[in-house]
Amino acid sequence: MKVIDYPEVLSEVSKSSLLSHLEQIAKWVRLSGSEEEARAFDYIKSKLIEYGYKVEEYRFEALIGYPKSARLDVLSPESAVFNGITASLAPPTPKEGVLAEVVYVGRGDKYDQDVRGKIVVIDGLFNPRLAKLAEDNGALGEVFINDDYLHEGIVSTVWGVPTPETVKLLPKAPCLAITAQQGDKLLDMIRKGGVKARLTTDSWIGWKKIPLLTGEIKGNVEDEFVLFSGHVDSWHYGAMDNGSANSAMLEVARILGRHRELLRRGLRLAFWSGHSHGRYAGSAWYADEFWDDLYERCIAHVNIDSVGGKGATLFSAAYVMSEAKDFASKIVEHMVGERLNGVRFSRAGDQSFWGIGITSIFMSLSEQPLKALEGKKAPSFLLAPHSGGLGWWWHTAEDTIDKIDPEFLVRDTRVYLLLLLNLCTTPILPFDYRATLDEIGKSLSEAHKLAAEHLDLASLVKRADSVQRLLEEFYRNLSSVNVSDDKVVKEVNKCIKRIGRLLVPINYSKVGPFDHDLAVPLPPLPILDDVKSLAKMPKGSVEAHLLSTKLKRESNRIAYAFIEVEREVNSALERVGGKGV
Repeated sequence: MKVIDYPEVLSEVSKSSLLSHLEQIAKWVRLSGSEEEARAFDYIKSKLIEYGYKVEEYRFEALIGYPKSARLDVLSPESAVFNGITASLAPPTPKEGVLAEVVYVGRGDKYDQDVRGKIVVIDGLFNPRLAKLAEDNGALGEVFINDDYLHEGIVSTVWGVPTPETVKLLPKAPCLAITAQQGDKLLDMIRKGGVKARLTTDSWIGWKKIPLLTGEIKGNVEDEFVLFSGHVDSWHYGAMDNGSANSAMLEVARILGRHRELLRRGLRLAFWSGHSHGRYAGSAWYADEFWDDLYERCIAHVNIDSVGGKGATLFSAAYVMSEAKDFASKIVEHMVGERLNGVRFSRAGDQSFWGIGITSIFMSLSEQPLKALEGKKAPSFLLAPHSGGLGWWWHTAEDTIDKIDPEFLVRDTRVYLLLLLNLCTTPILPFDYRATLDEIGKSLSEAHKLAAEHLDLASLVKRADSVQRLLEEFYRNLSSVNVSDDKVVKEVNKCIKRIGRLLVPINYSKVGPFDHDLAVPLPPLPILDDVKSLAKMPKGSVEAHLLSTKLKRESNRIAYAFIEVEREVNSALERVGGKGV
């Protein structure tokens, strides 16, 4: 698609307005469900009303965790004290602490030593997958070695409020983060052998009512909307994360409120709580409570997090789904002159809508290049591919207004504004699901090769090729659609949206439309990820038979999606003059 430029509208982005919002929001430490966070929500609400949005407020119970204190007292072979921080939703220790031998496990992703009953030391930031892996291997506690600063975080893998099935997955082992300097000293002691220590942590975990706020303006042609979201809760003052994003959202709201006559479809802004201290509890609750509305009417989810940071000159590594990569790249290139390579989404950042089948664009946008880390220990968990991350101050007490570059905040806000303008005004939705199917097809072919001795996926691979050819026919015919004919355009968009509802879940979710996957990395086509384990099993074994049966049933989910895509596209082609199959 060609980007529609709106230079006069983009020129309305005001630096003074952005900084005014930022100063009002980032003057509070906004723990989820706190009085200070409520004041930030009140300010946001007042502005949305001022800008003419229909505002909806919600409060609901969520499982929230506030870290308090943490330390490691080394008792032998010599004495030392390491003060640090613990993580959100990590359990506190008993008053007497946890006494155990301390061992080093490197990155913590592989275990070639017995760590049962021990405290493990892991390189990197708080990481839910690694914390769970340490627990599964019998560790009593974890010590994470950060970089030069202590980075707050959360170690629960459970997305949103737990269910009876997932509550058992909440963290059971206490954890501590220490700085790299402290880590070097601790590792030197471990290398000498025989380190025993007492890990003592304190935290509050409980049910708390947290807020959620939406503001909406309707479209003029289609009764659908773009969801534009960001979290309000923060670690410390959170000027970049996420005050800058909240500021940008309000500025976009102000400007689009003034130009609502341009909008073919509506815009709904959502401000979450429970992001930092409840593992995306706000967006998960919203997906659950408004599932039918989102399924029927939401055409895309645009997330914004940590924009406008000092030194953030890199755009190529922003997250975006395959079907929206070309569109988002053209927006970024038009605004900043840099081609967006795009990165597959990680399982993070209030991305609670994949199971529904909603295309997602962005979390953070601009990042620091790798050269910004010269001379510093890189926080590996923070880094996106080929990126220096969001700044050394991310998730620290140093995330204050002085870390924001006002010119970069204006720049990033304009990128989001142009992206949303195009999503809300372009007659035909700018999503190319040929790219999605290509990603799925490659993963399917790899799975077929791995599982060949146990499970035949050849017919599914063949069907993927057939659907791809059908999509080629569909997208070729879009160029002949009369975009002035609202009835035809609505039918085409209905088909495009339906393709997303079918392909996005199989590409991004294991559990499907009505639940939430854990906060752990998901590969493309995650429902067939177990073929890696199947390939290692002896042919004809009971284990292989059981797993291949499970995978066959999962492959039928993919077959269903392909069948339904074919049905939808063939029906749409009849309306735009294509041949179909």
